[in-house]
Formats: sequence, structure tokens, C-alpha cells
Amino acid sequence: MKTVALLAAMVWCVAQGVSAAPDPATTFVRNCSSCHTYGNGVLVGPDLKGATNRHQRRWLAAWISSSETLIESGDSDAVALFDRFNNQRMPDQHLSPGELTALLDYLAAGGPEIDARRRDRSVDSATPGEIAMGRELFVGQRAFARGGASCASCHRLGDERVGGTLGPDLSRSYSRYHDKGLTTILSRGCFPRMPDASSPRALTEQETFALKAYLRHAARITQ
Repeated sequence: MKTVALLAAMVWCVAQGVSAAPDPATTFVRNCSSCHTYGNGVLVGPDLKGATNRHQRRWLAAWISSSETLIESGDSDAVALFDRFNNQRMPDQHLSPGELTALLDYLAAGGPEIDARRRDRSVDSATPGEIAMGRELFVGQRAFARGGASCASCHRLGDERVGGTLGPDLSRSYSRYHDKGLTTILSRGCFPRMPDASSPRALTEQETFALKAYLRHAARITQ
């Protein structure tokens, strides 16, 4: 039964055209957060808060793409950073120019801190864009940062045509659990969501907030 559900989830995601291009929050989680914090000090590599002020964007793009190339070129900032972190080279990140630009914009705007504040923010303040993001995550039009099937691979929302029937109807989930309860449930994940082996199962703060906002919105329009 579990195998059938996983296959159905993958078929659903393909059919819905999950975007292969992640947003900058997703890029940060997948490519940066295992070695860097934003405003919480040095981890494996430097704290990324203020990175766009400390270095020019052209330099940052070159460093992210291939720190080794920049170090071997003799660039003084690259060599100093390499020495500071005990000659531990940052792995090359294979991002498109658009992804690099979006990531640097996200860091410059304090995106990781904004996302973290969502944990204490009530979903009744969600914007239409955040509600729309929650729907995209639910139906599979947007991929989860840490991988896995969409919610709709197993769940429906009332009479909406999209969605599976393996799991319960979630149209009343917000009314039943509210903010804190849904945060706890979403943080646990569910079996069709197959996160990368190197990543925790929990959703990102942005994904959790957006899904809660969408479920609240869906509960209000189905009442």
C-alpha cells in the first residue's frame, strides 16, 4: 500500500508540472543552511548576514559558483577567507544566473530572518501571495524545499477536484487544530514526503506558514 501511494504521489507531481526552479528560500535551505547561519554566527562557514554588504555581488556569484577557481586566481578576499576557515574549501554550487541573483536578493533583503519570524506570526495576517504559495505547495505546483510528494497526493479539501483519498479530507484541519496544532503536525511530515537523506523531515518555516494560511483560507470558504 505504501509503495502504491509513493508511486501515485510521483505521478501526481509530474502531472501537475512541479517547477524545477526553486525560489531563493528553497535555494538557501538546500544549498546554504547546512554550513551557514543568517544572523546566528559562524557554523561551518561564515554567517551570511551582511554578506552582500561585505562583498560585491559579482564576487559573491563567483565565490558561490566556484570558490576554488577564485582562490587559485589569487583573489585576496578569497585567499583570506580560505585561510580563515582552515583551508576548508566551499563546495561549488551549480546554480543558474537567475538562481544566483534571486539568492543574493533574498540575503540582501534579510529573507532568512523574515522567514524565521513566521514561526511566531499568526496566519490571519497572511498575504494573498502567501495563501497562493500554500495552495501551490498543497497541489504540487511548487516543490517542497526538502523533497517529497505534495499534500494533494493523499488529501483533498472538500469538494475540490484535485487530490487523493489515501489520507483524510483536510478542509476542516485548521478549524480543528489552529496555528500551533498545525505547526506541530506539519513539522512531523508524513510518509509520502520523501526528504533528502541529508535533510531533516520538517518543512521550512515559509512552507509551514504558507500551508497553514491556505488551510485556514480553505476552511473559511467551505464553511
